[in-house]
Amino acid sequence: MIFAVVEDSRSQAEVLKALLKSEGHQVEVFADGSSCLEALKSRSFDFFVIDWNLPDMGGDEVLRQVREQFGWEVPVVFCTARTDEEAASDILRMRADDYIPKPVRYMEFMARIHALLRRRKPRQSLLQFGCIEIDLEGRRIRLGGNEVDLTQREFELAVILLRNVGRVLSREELLAGVWAREADVDTRTVDTHASRLRKKLGLAGESGLMLSSVYGQGYRLDTVQAA
Repeated sequence: MIFAVVEDSRSQAEVLKALLKSEGHQVEVFADGSSCLEALKSRSFDFFVIDWNLPDMGGDEVLRQVREQFGWEVPVVFCTARTDEEAASDILRMRADDYIPKPVRYMEFMARIHALLRRRKPRQSLLQFGCIEIDLEGRRIRLGGNEVDLTQREFELAVILLRNVGRVLSREELLAGVWAREADVDTRTVDTHASRLRKKLGLAGESGLMLSSVYGQGYRLDTVQAA
């Protein structure tokens, strides 16, 4: 499935791209509405993720042209900083399928994407990373066949890290993805949860994966030869 992500924040677009690619989708990122609309003249997409506030036009104009070209067959999700009831009403009235408040929580983002994809085909609910198996629907993780006792936040952090193997994720990105709407947490919370995951999931190399702290940047999960 080919996704078009129309998002002017490069860091957020890259995270969304990595999440979608981790599930086997092709992703093309556009930094503004004009470049996306230009691309529509020569190719098609199966799913659109559109930022409501683009630098050159409103996301509603992109949506209008998408609907004109593809009709209702193609799902469209908006990302918006507006969280009021009126905003939700406006977005859905403009014929979007769903919307996701900013800052985007990545587990919520994927859950909403999956809900829309279920209309088209069954989705893969089990993901395998070496000896680590993720049950997305049951919200469980098994290590070597044995279920690991994780908190909700530990599970969400683990999923984001495992879907971005080899990529440096900043503490701010991880904080936004897991704790976006909790005002009383800071980046030290990420460090605490990362340390717990390292022990619980064998991310010091025992599982074939190594979770490293990258000085001044964040965390990176890499594949290594199992200890």
